[in-house]
Amino acid sequence: MKIRNKKFIAILSILVLIVLTVFVLQWYAKKYMEEFIIEKIPSNYSMKYADIDINILLGNIALNNATVKIKSKDAQQYHTAIKTESIELNGIGYRDLLCNEILTIKSLQLKNPKLHYYPYQQIVSKKANINTRDKGIKTLTIKKIAVTNGSVAIMKKSADSIKVALSSYNLTILGSSINLKSTEEMPVIFDSFQLEAQEIMVDNNDYDKLKIDSISANKEDLKITNFQIVPKYNKKELSAHLKKERDYIKLKIPHIILKELDFNFKQTRLAITATSGEIVKPNLEVYRDKLIADNLTAKPLYSTSLRNLSFDFNIDQIKIKKGYISYAELVVPDKKAGKLFFDEVDATVYHISNLKKAKKTEIKIKSKLMGVAPLTLNWSFDVNNSADAFMVNGSVSNLDAQVLNPFFKPNLNALAEGTLQQMYFNFNGNSTASKGEMKMKYVDFNFKILQKNSNKINKFLTAVGNIFIRKDSKADPKDFRYGEIDAERDSTKSFFNYLWINVKSGIVNTLTGNGKK
Repeated sequence: MKIRNKKFIAILSILVLIVLTVFVLQWYAKKYMEEFIIEKIPSNYSMKYADIDINILLGNIALNNATVKIKSKDAQQYHTAIKTESIELNGIGYRDLLCNEILTIKSLQLKNPKLHYYPYQQIVSKKANINTRDKGIKTLTIKKIAVTNGSVAIMKKSADSIKVALSSYNLTILGSSINLKSTEEMPVIFDSFQLEAQEIMVDNNDYDKLKIDSISANKEDLKITNFQIVPKYNKKELSAHLKKERDYIKLKIPHIILKELDFNFKQTRLAITATSGEIVKPNLEVYRDKLIADNLTAKPLYSTSLRNLSFDFNIDQIKIKKGYISYAELVVPDKKAGKLFFDEVDATVYHISNLKKAKKTEIKIKSKLMGVAPLTLNWSFDVNNSADAFMVNGSVSNLDAQVLNPFFKPNLNALAEGTLQQMYFNFNGNSTASKGEMKMKYVDFNFKILQKNSNKINKFLTAVGNIFIRKDSKADPKDFRYGEIDAERDSTKSFFNYLWINVKSGIVNTLTGNGKK
């Protein structure tokens, strides 16, 4: 009996000792973490919380009602603030933390985090400043990060003004590692992620906003629902705010899909790649008030803009399906703007890239001009060609000239008659000039010049103008008339203006020249 009592007392003593040890370790761990948060977190970080819960056996820590702030080194004000209902760290590796200044965590969970970022308070160091004496964690490795019901606001310098807002998101990241002492722009690597975000707004500039209903993304795919560029003003209001010409742009795309999307942070320069993409039913409205002074700043061609991106970019193929594009110009005060539109726009873009070994970018477009006349356009360029060399060819067929009168009448004070049966054009050029050829088959083509501020025909100007225009192409071999394209680019205008003056050059030469090949 005495032996049993001794065993019982021994076992009870061991259990009490274990409990006391765990209690002491819990107390020590809590004290250590509190001191760690104050002393060993990098000096440009700040953390506050309502209370802390620790399970020393499982390596779990929970911070409730926590606030984390980050500032640039040697800066006075914080540029990032995160307030969260709770931060839960599970499966902390103590040995790496104590011996190697590496914090390894199995999972990190943030509930209802609200992030505010003030970019104008972030100071970017011009030199790499590595202080080997700076104590604290060197590397943070987290097997799983889970953010639930988060929100983001990126602020402008003006008070209470938001540049970017993300109303709600859930994010999971697997296999992440952060080098906290790195001076690189992208010190983060990860294996995979899953993002679900709703109600995104980007305040682009003084004139429009970008809005997105939802984004679903992982390392393989990106899906965007209802991408919009929304003007802040109507057309008349915009003109009142402008000193220099600027397009009114309204865009809505119900669906955008990118396949095998990858963000490569491992290189010194960020790389964004995808194998394919789809843009479904884009609707683009462009309006230009020509009564406002021209904007004479130089406009780079698309090849230049792509080449000068600050990150590597490559998408093998993008398809545009069932698009609609309209373009209107206001030329005469108090009159309706002349409008052109393209319906049933289907396009495929191959090799959108700025890589050094990039293949030639090719764009193939089919649409219906004014909703009736089939139009094709093929355009290609080499992004690495510093002269911005390009090639364009295309065609228009079965166009009743009268359908262009809603554009011709207000803009040219003229009406067109006749039928363009076929038109083919082909030209190549660079950033300064282009040359090519055109051929047209048409019947009964002529212009009627209107009297100023009237719908009546100016018979004299109409007669003089049509003297120089061949009425049809039937007198020529195979019923085609031929012309040359010769154009010089105005660098203050867009590529599409360059495209138009090439086509216009060919039309004028074909209609008024000798028509021979």
